[in-house]
Amino acid sequence: MPHVSLRSLFAAGLLALLGTARLAAQPVIYTNGVVNSASYMAPGLPGAGIAQGSIFIVSGSGLGPSDPVPAPGAFPLPTDLGGTSIAISSHGVISKAVMLYASSGQLAAILPSNVATGSAKLVVNFGGQSSDAYSFEVVSSAFGIFTFNQQGFGQAVASDVNYRANTIVHTFHPGDPVILWGTGIGAITTSDAGAPPVGSFGSVKVYVGDSEATVQYHGRSGCCAGVDQVVFDVPSDVEGCAVPVGVSAGGTMSNVATIAVSKTGSTCSDSILGSDLISKLAAGQKVTFGYLRFEEGLGGDIGFATFSEYTAETAGLANYGVSSGYCMSCQSGTLACGYGLNDLSPGQVNAGPFLTVNGFGRTINMLNVGGGDYFAVLNASDGSRYLWGGRVYQMSGDGGTQIGPFSVDDTMNGTAPLISSPSQSQTVSLQGSLTLQWTGGNPNLQNGLVTIGGVSFIDTERSHYMELQCTAPLAPGQFTVPAWIIATLPKSAIMHNGNQAIPLGYVWIGEADTPTAFQAFGLSKGIITNTFYLPRNVQFK
Repeated sequence: MPHVSLRSLFAAGLLALLGTARLAAQPVIYTNGVVNSASYMAPGLPGAGIAQGSIFIVSGSGLGPSDPVPAPGAFPLPTDLGGTSIAISSHGVISKAVMLYASSGQLAAILPSNVATGSAKLVVNFGGQSSDAYSFEVVSSAFGIFTFNQQGFGQAVASDVNYRANTIVHTFHPGDPVILWGTGIGAITTSDAGAPPVGSFGSVKVYVGDSEATVQYHGRSGCCAGVDQVVFDVPSDVEGCAVPVGVSAGGTMSNVATIAVSKTGSTCSDSILGSDLISKLAAGQKVTFGYLRFEEGLGGDIGFATFSEYTAETAGLANYGVSSGYCMSCQSGTLACGYGLNDLSPGQVNAGPFLTVNGFGRTINMLNVGGGDYFAVLNASDGSRYLWGGRVYQMSGDGGTQIGPFSVDDTMNGTAPLISSPSQSQTVSLQGSLTLQWTGGNPNLQNGLVTIGGVSFIDTERSHYMELQCTAPLAPGQFTVPAWIIATLPKSAIMHNGNQAIPLGYVWIGEADTPTAFQAFGLSKGIITNTFYLPRNVQFK
């Protein structure tokens, strides 16, 4: 064995250790990894940007300690937490963010109110290592509504004056004052590290359903630095388990969330869960719900399913579309709204590694994509259709750790209303409302309702977009999407195919079939349904 000196061993070991440490410890900020902590709105979409004095999230790797460290419960709050700090450079001035939470994969902090608006750069420092500079936009106002699922869509974090959370089993009533929680109204004149000042400031409007609500207060919460409260009265003409709510701060629309409103009582009645499961939740019981769906339309033929568990405390996670007469919107491509706005539930109950779809001479596996979520594109490899109206398709599963075996048949709906307005490739202004008109449809489907959808892509790769969905009565043959919902959509990108310019915006109208119920061990209820819809190309501009 050749002789090796202790010095050379030590030097080689130290270099290897330092090299490994540098690779492992350098903080990395993900693409689109700096967002409002409530809305999670990706750069390039309306409502994006980090408002002065607001709470923002940094996502990445190696950002902080492996064991999460929250900020202490006393003021002033620190600018260094668990060895992590965030330096912000704007117009030649460097400031340090106020730290609220630090972990390896995510940081939460307050952007100082005195950071100038415009282009800025952010660097995360941890353990003697610094991330690459991340460019982002500082804005004066960009309100985000906190949501129950902490992803920027679905049930809003809203409470009554006794701080009881609003859900389908604790509804608001017309005229009730609502405390809506969020961040991003704008800058304050005192230190963001200290106790927040109380008092209304900024220019704020609140929209609920199709109405503008009366606002009583819009400013910092007295409890928490960077957290805003908007207090408003529920308009007299709204009702439903999923009534949309949005906030315009400084002329910029927030993300769209929902609240549950009933005329009387403490529960609502139009959730797809059904009044039987809602009653069980209200009585303190746990329920499990399986939602299976086929869709034929703009994105091709798809199948998806979620299996979810709810209690009275987690009922805010039960998000299945929007109530009749209303519209909502949601971003996809980053923290997505699921595979469609029909089902925004968490899908956390395991029904096995995959589900099976049989029909039209083919068998397709829908893979478990996490927890109790299942998804598959059903088109053939050449893009040919799989779902056809009038044909029977079977979805089945062998069962998993929590849900037993099941099999259920569904006859695919093959009709949809035909859009007469807007016309093909028509320009749709983002500065006003949009009235859709249609002919045809089947009044026996979806309780005489239609589902209206729309999407506007901001890039030709179609990776980032805002999607809208409305539920409306079929019979009138028309429906108007409110201007405040349209304002949440981005300008459509243009794709060029030779000399042809194709705007990447679409609207569509479809009808869902009457759900078919099924049973399985571990399920309180299961349903399967399908939707067929016809799209039209438009340009949102």
